[in-house]
Amino acid sequence: MKTLSTIPLIGHFRSWVLIINLLALTLLTSCPSSNSSTPPDPQNNFEGRVFVLGAQVDDFGNLDLYAIGTDLSGAALTVAELQTASVIVDGVSYNTNDDPELTITVVGDGDKILSLGLLTDFSTSIKYDMDIVTDILTQILDSMPLVYEAQVMTFSDELETQLDWAEDSTAIKAAVLVPHSVRNKTALYDSMGVALEGDVDTDGLIERCRPAHMLVVFTDGDDNLSSVYSDTGLGTIVNNDRAVVIILSTGNAKIDVLTTLAGDYGAVVRAADPASLVTEVDKWASSLNNMVKITLDSSINITGKTVGITIGSQIVEVNPNSHCTLPP
Repeated sequence: MKTLSTIPLIGHFRSWVLIINLLALTLLTSCPSSNSSTPPDPQNNFEGRVFVLGAQVDDFGNLDLYAIGTDLSGAALTVAELQTASVIVDGVSYNTNDDPELTITVVGDGDKILSLGLLTDFSTSIKYDMDIVTDILTQILDSMPLVYEAQVMTFSDELETQLDWAEDSTAIKAAVLVPHSVRNKTALYDSMGVALEGDVDTDGLIERCRPAHMLVVFTDGDDNLSSVYSDTGLGTIVNNDRAVVIILSTGNAKIDVLTTLAGDYGAVVRAADPASLVTEVDKWASSLNNMVKITLDSSINITGKTVGITIGSQIVEVNPNSHCTLPP
């Protein structure tokens, strides 16, 4: 182990520090938004990012962190690159080369760590071919290990649940192919609110008892019907839960609205055409296949201490997150 007297604030693109206070971590904060009405080709903040998808203390008192990442070109960080991470506890650094207290392993099928919400806008304001949505969602599902349960929802005037929480990947992919029954106006905010908080018929994402929460939303951000939720209210809900919200869109999406909906820990991709969107999402999705589990042994007391992970030297502070105990 090494004692760190100072930690630089800025480093190279593969350099990240993520600070947590006790039991958990979440994502990097999002990049600044743009208010331009002409969509760039493409615009995203997937690039040059390390995402800590969740954290937990297991039954033996070990601290487990789950991470993926990309470089500045958007290419996935490899498992080997992620395995260079160190864990810092109050300035003391632990790494896999010197310290048996730290291990970094590949996340494998059967690790029940992620609750995944899939929410698709089927309103008439969506101008792209809806087949592109199913292609991209299928790519995301195929790219990650079988560590998730998922809920599949679509919306226009109203929200439709195509599949309530399930772990069967075949059923999840089949539900992604089911279209919304009516294409009309856009109740984006109310639909996203139910997807996050639930209602009398279903659990919302933030109610699920797994260490990581991720919501993937296809939308143009053009709400014209909601009456219960607002974009800023949803941003607050997302930030309080530290959920990972990934917003995907093409065309003249309102980037300021999308950035608010993604919150401080999510990401936005807006491309001028579906082909560009597919290219950008495919690069990020490949990072899901390199998900790692970073484990700090229970012999290292983290109670009341500042804890973080670092790959290099850039620092990003986040607040602690607390979900329920990992299911068996």
